[in-house]
Amino acid sequence: MVLRRRLILLAGAIVAVLLAFAAAAASMSSARERASRSEVAVSVAVEQTLQLAGAYKDMETGQRGFIIGGSEGFLDPYRTGGRNIDRLQTLLLANIRRTSPRSVPRLEAVIANGGAWRAVAAQEILIRRTRGKAAAESLIGGQVGKAKFDALRASLALMTTRLNQQLTVERATHERRAKQLSTLIFAMPVAVIVFLFACAALLNRWVLAPIAAMVRAVSEVSSGHLSTAVPQDGAPDIAELGQRVDAMRLAIVGRLQEAADAREVAQRSRKAIEQNTILALQLRAELASELGVMPTGWTAAADLLPAEGWVAGDCYDVTLVSPHVLGLIVIDIAGHGAEQAIMALKSKEILRAALRVPLPPGEALALLAEQVSDMAPSFLTAFVALIDTVSGRCRYANAGHPPPLLAHHKGDLVELPLTGPILGAFTATWRTEEVAIPPGGKLAVYTDGLNEARNSADEFYGMERLAALVITLPCEDAGPVIKACFDDLHAFSPARLVDDVTMVLICRACPE
Repeated sequence: MVLRRRLILLAGAIVAVLLAFAAAAASMSSARERASRSEVAVSVAVEQTLQLAGAYKDMETGQRGFIIGGSEGFLDPYRTGGRNIDRLQTLLLANIRRTSPRSVPRLEAVIANGGAWRAVAAQEILIRRTRGKAAAESLIGGQVGKAKFDALRASLALMTTRLNQQLTVERATHERRAKQLSTLIFAMPVAVIVFLFACAALLNRWVLAPIAAMVRAVSEVSSGHLSTAVPQDGAPDIAELGQRVDAMRLAIVGRLQEAADAREVAQRSRKAIEQNTILALQLRAELASELGVMPTGWTAAADLLPAEGWVAGDCYDVTLVSPHVLGLIVIDIAGHGAEQAIMALKSKEILRAALRVPLPPGEALALLAEQVSDMAPSFLTAFVALIDTVSGRCRYANAGHPPPLLAHHKGDLVELPLTGPILGAFTATWRTEEVAIPPGGKLAVYTDGLNEARNSADEFYGMERLAALVITLPCEDAGPVIKACFDDLHAFSPARLVDDVTMVLICRACPE
């Protein structure tokens, strides 16, 4: 499995774990909140029951005082208690129906018993008023009111006991939910830390350790130990990078051997040996820039003409960075020679790796800018693009490069302007812009060696001449278009080039 897919799966696993913890925490928090609300509601019901019992007690005390003393003032607690009882029974019934449905029958029994006692108490008060104390005491002596009030107190006590039992259960549930949530909150960071350590171990195994081993081997090779093989471990992408680097090492060994053999046989001068080494670098750069198979409906072609006697400071790359996304890189290094060629190759590899991440073109240039200061002290221009071969969407960044030409099949032409300065030993940023390559469209990217080429009359080839040629040529295949452009350049300037010339053309077929 390639590194990108492994990283996506790893990121998905991290997100899944975090979401699982979040869902569990939310569920437990909600359960704890429900238990807390239930505990509060039952506690309120217990308090209301106690208040109800007190109100009945006030009524009974006031009624009994009136029977004995006959003063209307004794009935004030009786009346106040009655009003409180009506209010409390209404609140309590609504609360218990919501929080403790099984206690509703007990409350209804309390209400029924209370109503029965209140009816008897009212009758006794009426008799005391109309027939006197003796008649009322005679009625009280029959124990009817006492029996009714005892039944009321018994039903209130039973209901209070049941609600206290439920309150104990709700408190235990609340405490258990709170403890579970606390345990989860404590376990969450521990589990996340363990998971992150596991992810770090996998990343070290897939990427860091293989790259570290590769760096050590490359350091040994650069120190002169050319027999040191470059490791090819880790994820398939990293292993493939190791294979390519080792192939480069073997190519260098072969070229050095060829140079040594040539020195022994021909006794060439030091300058000739250096030129042979430069030729080896040029051949390797050209091999690294071979175009692969393009997606259906797309063609690409490119050509690079180095200035005579020098290794090209230009380089390009056109490759698929994903099944449907095409990566395009064109670089122009200031100057010529082996040092500039190596810098161009390194810059291309950095940009190619950044596009495979994938980073937007502007961020890929920013990544390259961080590395330029570690390379040769030079400047470069670059054009980087990611092309969606399904939709034609093209995201690009232009670092001081001549504006590429986007030609539509109807003859329209768009220049893709700069999105930032050239790359060098200074800090800068580059925007990522976006255009669409329509069916039948052509994207031509070139270095300044083309439009600044001169003829014998010291005239520039010019971008206008190139644009007119790109617009008029059909784009069923990019190869003939590139050939026609370079044939026109040779016809215009047959003399030796003074600067490297590179051109890359991407063509999107136009459906019938």
